[in-house]
Formats: sequence, C-alpha cells, structure tokens
Amino acid sequence: MGEIAEDEPAQTAAPPGRWLATRAGLLTLAGIVALLLFSIGAWTYHTVETSLRELRSDSMRGLLDAQVNSLRVWIAEEIADAERIARDPAVREAVLALVDKAAQAGGDSSKICASPERARVNEILRPLLADEGSAGHNVIGPDGRLLSTRYPDYCGLSVHPRRFAPLLEEVFRGKSKFVRPVRDTDRVELPPSLRAGGPLAWMETPVRDETGQVRAVLGIAEPAEAGFSAILAAARPGQTGEVYAFDAEGYMLSESRFPAELQRMHLLPHGTGALLNTQIRESGPQTPDAPPAADRPFTRLATAALAGRAASRPEAQRGVLLDPYPGYHGSPVVGAWRWLPELDVAVAFEIGAEEAYAPLRFLKVAYAAVLIALFVAVVAAMGAGVIAAGFKRRFGSANKAGDYVIEREIGSGGMASVYLARHALLKRPTAVKILKRLRASDEMIARFEREVQLASQLSHPNTVEIFDYGRTRDGLLYYAMEYLDGITLAQMVAQDGPAPVARTVHILRQLCAGLAEAHAKGLVHRDIKPENIMVCRRGIELDVVKILDFGLVKNVAGPHTRDLTHGLRILGTPLYMAPERIRSPGDVDARADVYSVGVVAFYLLTGRKLFESEDDLELAQRVLNEPPPRASSIADGVPAALDDFILACLAKRREDRPRDAAAMLEIVEPLSSEYRWTQDQAARAWASKR
Repeated sequence: MGEIAEDEPAQTAAPPGRWLATRAGLLTLAGIVALLLFSIGAWTYHTVETSLRELRSDSMRGLLDAQVNSLRVWIAEEIADAERIARDPAVREAVLALVDKAAQAGGDSSKICASPERARVNEILRPLLADEGSAGHNVIGPDGRLLSTRYPDYCGLSVHPRRFAPLLEEVFRGKSKFVRPVRDTDRVELPPSLRAGGPLAWMETPVRDETGQVRAVLGIAEPAEAGFSAILAAARPGQTGEVYAFDAEGYMLSESRFPAELQRMHLLPHGTGALLNTQIRESGPQTPDAPPAADRPFTRLATAALAGRAASRPEAQRGVLLDPYPGYHGSPVVGAWRWLPELDVAVAFEIGAEEAYAPLRFLKVAYAAVLIALFVAVVAAMGAGVIAAGFKRRFGSANKAGDYVIEREIGSGGMASVYLARHALLKRPTAVKILKRLRASDEMIARFEREVQLASQLSHPNTVEIFDYGRTRDGLLYYAMEYLDGITLAQMVAQDGPAPVARTVHILRQLCAGLAEAHAKGLVHRDIKPENIMVCRRGIELDVVKILDFGLVKNVAGPHTRDLTHGLRILGTPLYMAPERIRSPGDVDARADVYSVGVVAFYLLTGRKLFESEDDLELAQRVLNEPPPRASSIADGVPAALDDFILACLAKRREDRPRDAAAMLEIVEPLSSEYRWTQDQAARAWASKR
C-alpha cells in the first residue's frame, strides 16, 4: 500500500452538494444492481425450471423404459416356459387325446369333464406347473370350450365370446401370447360359481398335432399380484413415485401405492386391492354432492394413454406430462406413460408434483428474497475475492484429499471419479477415488462405504490394495488405493486380439486365486468383466492380474446383510451376468462370479463376445435361453480341458457350475503347469504393443 504525504490536507467531511451527489450516485448504482439482480434472478429461475423439467422428463422416461424392459423380460421367460410345457410329448399327446374326446362327446360337457383323458391331462400338468410356481391351467378347444381347468366348476364352459375369445385368435393362428390380468367373469361365460382368489394373468400357447396344425390352446396362469404387479411395484422412488399399469377401460392392472388414500375417499373397499377394482379417474372425497366415481373423467395421463392406443406411430404411443394434474389418488402429480400394443395395456409412472419440483420451491424463496437481501448480496459479491483468496491459502495450488495431492483425473464412472495423486510425504503415486458430489445421496454414500470396507478385507496380491479412507476438506468421501501401471483385459484384447492359450491360463489362474479369497470370506463381486480386470507391471514382474471395482460386491456370509442394490434396476453388464441374476437380481452366490469368469475366458480366447446383440432385452433372452458356443468352435488350438472348463462355468443352471473360485482354481492350476506363460513371453507381448 502507498503512504500518505504529510503535507496533504485531511478531508474530514464532504461538502453537502457533493454528499448528495454521492448519495444519488449510490442510489443509482443500487438501482442498477437491483435491476441487474432482478434480471439475472428471472433468467436463472427460468433456466433452472427449464433444466429441471427436462431432467424430470428424462428421468421419468428412463425409469419407465427400465420397468417396461423388466416386464418384457419376465413375460418372454414365462411364455418360453409355457411353450416348453406345450411341446412336451406327454403333454401334447394328452391334450390331443382330450380334444379328440371332446369331438366325440359333442356338446355333452359331463362326458368331457368326467373322462379319463381330462384326468390324464391334469395328472401330467400338475407336477410341471408346481415346478413353475403357476396358479393353474386351461385347455381350450377350437370351439372356445374349457376342456380342462384347475377349477372343476369351469370345466365344459365356454370362454367369454366378447371379452376373452378375441384374445385367443392369434394363439389359434399359432402365436403364443401374454394375456393381461382379467376377472373370471370376463374370461368365462356365465360361470355358476366363481373361483376364490385374486385375478390371474395368462400365458396362452398353441398345442399342435404331428402335422403342425393348432388343435387347442394351453393357458398357464400366474397370480397377477405376485408376478405382473410385483415387477411394477419394485419401482417406487421417493415418497410418492409409482409405476402402474391399466387396461383399455382404465382399470388398474397392478396394486396401488396409495390404498389408504383410496379407502379414505371411499373409492376402494377395505380388504380389497386396487388391481381391477380402481379406475384411473380424477379422484376426490365421495361426498353426497360429488358425481359417482364411474362418472368422473379419466386423469390427464389416462386420457392421453387411451388416445395413444389408437395411434399407429410408436412416437405417438408414449408421452410425458410435466404440468401438474390431479392423480387418481387425489394429489397433484406429474407423469410419463407408454402404451404397449402387444399387451394392449398402458404402463405409467407418476410422482407427486411437489416432490418432483421440490428444488423450485427453494428457488422461489431465494428469488423473492433477492431485492430484500440486495445489500447482503452486494457485500457477499465483494467478499467473494476474499473468500477465494482464503480458499487458495487453505488449499495451495493443488487440490488435496487427506494426505494425498491430486494431480489429474484418470477415470470417471457414474458414481465416482478416480485421480492420480501422490502422498504428500512419501511421494508415492496413488489412485484416489472420490465420490461425486451430485451422487452423494444416503444410499450412494452407504454403497461407497461398503465398497471400501469390503474391499479392504481382501489382502490377496491379485486384488487391488486399499491404503486409506476418509473425507476431503469439503466433505466428499474418498479412498486411496494402489496405482496400477497396466491396461484392462478389454484394452488388451482390443490391441492384441485373442490371447494365446498360455496367457489366458496365466490370467485365469490369478483371477481365480484373487476371487477365491473373496469367496472364502462370503463376498461375491457381481461385476466381473474385462473392464474390471487389469494386467499390470508390478516391479519387474509383468502380466500381474488385479481385480478392480468392488462397487457391486455382496456379502452372502451374513444372514442379515442388506443388499443396497435391491429394488433398483438390474445392476451390472447383462453380457457377463449369470442367468439367475437376470431372473432375480438378489438371488446371488459365488457361482454368479463363476459364470462371469467363464464369459471372460471365452472373450480372451476368441476375441469375441459370448452373445452379440444391440438390444439389452434380446441379449438377456439369449443369456437365459441360448446354449453358449464352445470356444474351440471359434478359436483354434483350445485344449479340450480348458474348453470343457469354460463350458462348465457357462452352465445355465448354477448347480452345474464349479461351486466357487477355489473349485475353478483346482481345475486351472494343472493347466498352468502344462501351458506356461513365461516372463520373456510377457515382455515380448508388452514391448510389441506398448
């Protein structure tokens, strides 16, 4: 700072005119600043509102698409099971005999229902349906008569000619079909009594004779609330989010998240579910002055979806409603919908408008306070430089996480970013993984903590080593681990092509050894894939395998361990997921990792993916149902023992796979003695490409 000259006169007061001018200038400046802040506030509010609406639209569409895909995977699997049963020689023979008996009996239903042919059908189907967990069956003749059914009172009756018979026309033409949940009164014409229990969804499939002609339809029943409805009920984010389905008459085909609200408004009797009992109509208390529930208009979402039913263009069969409207349970909501023409149902996602746009409420308060807090805002703006200078003094020229100085980002995922860092004193290169601020929800924090806690239990040389764990100065969770000088298996195959047998065995032996320690501790990795396995340079040793990313690890040793991924979409890469994980994401043991190792081994030897598909739904179906090819059918020189080992790991039934990584290691260890990968070979491989 400069010095004041001793002979310069001190100015203790400004002349009145000058003071007024100064005050006027200050007022003008304050007015300009106020107008500027007002304009910035209005622009900011509009921009944030627009961005929030776009984000909400994308998130609703994404969640809805994920649930539709899950529903389609479940339906495809159930249809495949029904077709397998219908193709069973014993089932087909018994059903055709029953159809012939019905033709002989003419219109006498008693002869059909009391016939040994019907008893034979029931006898054969009973154990098959018990294995599938199905609720029952129907055998329907070409005239629409129920020739065999689990509920005896329905035997000999006809399917409803207007409600159900049209749904079977495609099946009698040879195409299997899923039939949405229906009431028995809409399925069976004039039943003398009704079956006890809830609505059923049906997998209808044709039964053909030796010439390929469709002679009957076999229907397999699933309780709607246990399958169809349960899949949709798995997606209920936040306090008010809900995915549900409804039919062309607006009736709900799944259970509601809000039965108490519907009962309070006398729209749903106590002791009953919303499934096929509640229509998607604008709701309110059922007062004497209010119109009957059946006369109220459909909600905006239901109206749009039912209009989309008549559209032929796919883009007209889906939509998003971002302006709040009254929901079927009485509260304002926003939502998204899709009409599924192949099922003739709509699937919708709705969330309370207040919850969906909660950030705007706080923004409005802040925006309204701008002019009141003008002076504070100006002072805060002037003080920003002081705060920035203090920040620089506090942190220096480089960011820090604990004792680690961050140098640069080396990788980023959906949950966290990984940085190259050095210990402030040891100067050792280290990888530091920091949870992203925008992903720091309670659940993500718990997953991050679980990842580092479980990974730190492992000390095997083929598992990445954890050094430290804590929070950065601004509160972000991080952990420090060893920095690896190497490439992933995905990068290795992309650069070098298929790996030689000896190198593949060398990698598999280390991979199995690292997983064996985890499996022995009751930990299942659940995300073994080429991108999560590295071959590294460790000192003078090359091709050292390291297992990475324990973000999806599950502890199956403890009976009370909570799975933090439960209820979310299926997590992981479908190509490397075991079939049981696709069917039920929470049903996991060490054999899920065994399957993934088999897929990785196939990829290493052949340079190809086990199954190729651009569509995740088709890929999931191939994983579930298509036999895997042998590696030897694609790559030359694959030893029979290694070929058989990979095929055993890829068994669809986990009971047919090696029990865990230790069992795999017992198979791979002898192969590593026979097919040795030396350090000289490794050095040549590294030198030729790197």
